[in-house]
Amino acid sequence: MFDLYMTRTALITTAALLRVPAERRTPLELAKDGGLLELWQHTGPETRRTLLLQAAWEARGAFLGEAEDDALRYASYLSEAADAAARAGMTERADFAHLNSPHFLVAQSLAFDRDDLEISLVATLTLAVHMPSGWPE
Repeated sequence: MFDLYMTRTALITTAALLRVPAERRTPLELAKDGGLLELWQHTGPETRRTLLLQAAWEARGAFLGEAEDDALRYASYLSEAADAAARAGMTERADFAHLNSPHFLVAQSLAFDRDDLEISLVATLTLAVHMPSGWPE
């Protein structure tokens, strides 16, 4: 559980910095400079999946149209999947994060792929930046 809270706190902090108009670094540059990428590498894949899906739920509906890279495509897909689940009557973030469905399998595949850790981190940060109300407990 410590893994979850520590990594989520680092994500929240980094996302807040990315919202500052004067911040010129990309999400990946900021994550590398601040040590978040290293933390993400040591975070368990189940925790990475949970954080990715929680971020998607909180940023549901935030993305429309085509994305220009893999991280944005994942973020867009997961945000749209969360929006569709909410429109279908789902009301709880925990239900979305643990429902075994295509969005869960996509997030699981990404979170467990050690070769794509940068992509999963940038996707999670992108979603965190687009959360209208921040990251609730």
